[in-house]
Amino acid sequence: MNCLESSPLIFRIFTHSIHFVSLPTYFLALFSLVSIKSKVFVTYRYFLLWHVLENLFFEMHSDFLVAPAVHPPFCAIRATGILSQIGMSSLVQFYWLSLAIQYTAASVSEMFYFRYKASILNYKTYRFTYFIKLSVYFIRCISVFDTFLAILTSQDAYRFQEEHKATFLKQDPSAHFLTCDNVYLFVPFADYISTTIIILWIVECIVLFLSIPGTAIFINLSISKSASESTWKIQKNLLKSLVIQASIHSIMMGVPNGMFNYAFFFGYENESLAYGAFVILTYHGFVSTFALIIFTKPLREYLLIAFKMKKTATQKVSMTSLHKRTSVF
Repeated sequence: MNCLESSPLIFRIFTHSIHFVSLPTYFLALFSLVSIKSKVFVTYRYFLLWHVLENLFFEMHSDFLVAPAVHPPFCAIRATGILSQIGMSSLVQFYWLSLAIQYTAASVSEMFYFRYKASILNYKTYRFTYFIKLSVYFIRCISVFDTFLAILTSQDAYRFQEEHKATFLKQDPSAHFLTCDNVYLFVPFADYISTTIIILWIVECIVLFLSIPGTAIFINLSISKSASESTWKIQKNLLKSLVIQASIHSIMMGVPNGMFNYAFFFGYENESLAYGAFVILTYHGFVSTFALIIFTKPLREYLLIAFKMKKTATQKVSMTSLHKRTSVF
């Protein structure tokens, strides 16, 4: 078979059509984050820049560099994008994709940790701080560990892939795609690498689903006790924006990953559902970035002024009042 044969045409048309909306959204977010000048929005915007750039990279990486194709009922990804066309192995591409997902989770964790420290005066005196610090350090350690795992286990992983493909090809000789070098076959708990990846992913999901909502609730309850009214309002706005972004990431990354894990253990037959999961996973960053623009007041106000949809005088008053506030960001 043609190992570089693309995914179904309707899937490619649908995904590439979204770029007409997603790319301008990324541009607007980056433009506003780079251009905006505010004393209360200095440090936090670097976190947002990191997050938006990471979202953009993930979308381009998934849709153009990897361009996955699936073959039910096998839990396999056949990469047909630019990386496969230039000869990069499926193993390296899988590790790249996994690390991209991991560092997206890490960026969300870091933003919540920063918001926590910026929102709560004397945050070190709260016992909850130990929990949130432990969660953040755990995510950091997992990110570093996964990076070294990808580097140090590449030879074993390649050998395992060859063994798994040979075994499944013997069971089903018609699965000719398993002979392709650009196919990554995931067999859960079949070797120490897949076992490590699955266990860490499950534990990390539990930590994130406990720490992020818990942090948001704690900040929301504690802001009024540790800030002036003006700071309280802008803290509430930034927290609301971050919670919405985190919720989008949780749903649009959690649901596809849950579907993938279900397929790992129980198999799947519906190709459309598999491609749908990839669409949701690929464009989670676009939806999150759109929400960032809509719900983060400094960005929204700046873009309204830049595109002459709001009077400059209003912006001057707003920015003057912002500059008078005590900066905790």
